[in-house]
Amino acid sequence: MNQLKNHTQKNETEFKYLLSQKYDLTPADYILKKEDGVLIAKITTMESADSIIDISVTADGLRAYISLYPAVNDGETYTLERVMSLIAENGISVNLKTEIIKQAFEIYSEGGIIENMMFAEGIKPINGSDAQVMLNFDPVNSQPRLLSNGRVDYKNIDNIRLTRKGDLLLTKRPFTNGVKGLTVRNEEIPAEKGNDIKLVLDDGITTDAHEKEYYATVDGCVTFHNNKLGVSPIYSVPGNVDYSTGNIVFNGVVHIRGDVLSGFSVKAEKDIMVEGIVQDATMVAGGSIVIKTGIKGEVNNNVIAAGDVTVGYAEKGNIAARGNVEILKYVYNTNIKAGGYVQATGAPGIIAGGKITAFSEININQSGTKGNTNFLMCVGTKYYFEDELKILQDNKDKYIQNLEKVDEFLSKLDTSNKEILKNPKVKQLLVLRKQVMDNMTKTEEQIQKLIKSAHHRKPKIKISGTMFEGLDVQIFREKITMREKKEKVVFIYDEKYERIIWVSLDDKTQYE
Repeated sequence: MNQLKNHTQKNETEFKYLLSQKYDLTPADYILKKEDGVLIAKITTMESADSIIDISVTADGLRAYISLYPAVNDGETYTLERVMSLIAENGISVNLKTEIIKQAFEIYSEGGIIENMMFAEGIKPINGSDAQVMLNFDPVNSQPRLLSNGRVDYKNIDNIRLTRKGDLLLTKRPFTNGVKGLTVRNEEIPAEKGNDIKLVLDDGITTDAHEKEYYATVDGCVTFHNNKLGVSPIYSVPGNVDYSTGNIVFNGVVHIRGDVLSGFSVKAEKDIMVEGIVQDATMVAGGSIVIKTGIKGEVNNNVIAAGDVTVGYAEKGNIAARGNVEILKYVYNTNIKAGGYVQATGAPGIIAGGKITAFSEININQSGTKGNTNFLMCVGTKYYFEDELKILQDNKDKYIQNLEKVDEFLSKLDTSNKEILKNPKVKQLLVLRKQVMDNMTKTEEQIQKLIKSAHHRKPKIKISGTMFEGLDVQIFREKITMREKKEKVVFIYDEKYERIIWVSLDDKTQYE
């Protein structure tokens, strides 16, 4: 070959350096010219130089490059078969770009110098993906709500995330191992495994056999922090219910270690326990309520429980319990309604002021105080009787109205005609009529059951200590005012004369 063509990316200076390094040529050994933009070195020396072929592989083994340097004059050259043999001898076999090799060899055969042409490419490994967790609930943000009028509601804070037993809380997508790669020499390249996420399961959580789905085992408050997932049936407030917590709505038990400040509310589907004081706040429980210290209201305090209520003391409060109400110390100017009994038999066991209503019994140490005449004690009838009766009667009236409308339409039809009875709309009306009749029957049964259970057979009011004068006593609809102080008395209802009588506690045979 008496000329060498520059098919590299080298400029003139770099090309001259290449000729010096690879062929040991000096500028006197060639004439440099350019044809069609390609530098060509026309060889003037009679010296020969063998062809050179360099094959290299990148450190990661993923790419193979070939450099072809044609022979000078009578130097030894390579055939395509020999080039392919050299590639095979270097162990390169993966993803050979045969067409590129052939094109490069054609350029080489015409005196073209090619450097670092990639002719084989391995397969990159695909690293594994990290494990992921998908929450099926929105994390709490504990931020006040912005109202539509532009004001900020600091009391209703999104600070509790409720869940129900059986709810899917979290789905975990496991990490993957990845896919191995291959070098151009057909050597395996290991893939990096994805990172796992280790979940710590607290109480109230179960998972499937593959540990992919995590469910709540109880109703309660779901928490997820530092990859620890749990559901607690008890929502614990370490301090006060105030602007730091906002109002509380929970589907389990609420335990408050501090006070409940005025203007806030706590609502629980189960029990509520307060270690401190309940001010002018609203407390509503689907179970029982225990207020260890007491109630200290001013204007609008409401404690409502479907179960029992137990309080240390109460001042200016409103208590309504479907169950019993127990006062550990005293009650002043408080309205109490109990579906069972009201009891204040501890020390001092005083109830004075307000209105006390119980179903079966009021049992207290001291009733009233000197000079306090604004006090009524009632027993014998469930306090919620009239409200529930009205609801049932309203429902019954609606059923009656619906029945009248159906009957009015049916009265216009000849129901003796079997073809009419086969009409889909008529059949639907007849089914509706039966459903209305069944609902009326059930509602009437509920009304009768409510009426039957609304009045206690032997209600009583028991004062084991002093009962001050001027207080009112009511059993069923009968009411009397005590004009003088009494000691150790019990009030019962005389069915024969339909009046209230009182007897001494010392004579138990008269009232037991």
